[in-house]
Amino acid sequence: MILGIETATSLCSAGIADGDKIIAELRFNIKNIHAEVLTESIAQLLKLSGIELKNIAAFAVSIGPGSFTGLRIGLATAKGLAFASDKPLVAVSTLQAQAAASGKWQGASVVSVIKARQDEVYTARFHNEWPAPILQGREVLLAVDEFAKWLRTPAVLCGSGVTILQARGVLENRSEVLVMPESAAMLSGGLVARLGAIKLAAGEAADLSNLEPRYLQDFEIGPRKA
Repeated sequence: MILGIETATSLCSAGIADGDKIIAELRFNIKNIHAEVLTESIAQLLKLSGIELKNIAAFAVSIGPGSFTGLRIGLATAKGLAFASDKPLVAVSTLQAQAAASGKWQGASVVSVIKARQDEVYTARFHNEWPAPILQGREVLLAVDEFAKWLRTPAVLCGSGVTILQARGVLENRSEVLVMPESAAMLSGGLVARLGAIKLAAGEAADLSNLEPRYLQDFEIGPRKA
């Protein structure tokens, strides 16, 4: 079983997956409470699920892009658990986890969009397959007014950055774009755990000594070239 941690956005979540099945998770969608609730959430998750920490085979963490503070809290907690238990840690792309949250749209082109700095979004396109969405191209940081040129359609859009695009009118008159409400495609520790299990099986455990969150500077800025 894998324990996953998601703190890249305003949502704070922990979850447990056994293979490709999410068996338990807790979520708190409140800003700026990650440091206060994450450790206790993990303890409560284990208690409510009846699973002991010693039975967790590995840990997975949402590695970014996302909130600077949230990512640091999540990674520090995940590293602490991995070090203390001598278990592997797997890093999961937050944009991939967001695409996985789109759920039922299997086979579709899903575009994850996460808020960045003012007037910017992190985004990437995925082919939404089970059990894990497949990245098409690369993850990028875009100015909001560049998004329409970058977007290829038809597509399903999901994530916290969608509201910014809608507010700026970027998605107006785009009938070939389906927008999922954020509440219908929420990030979660369970999704991170499930994707982490896949990466662990592929031998993609992280080097704890070098693992860092994927911050703003790690992303190439500008629209993708055709």
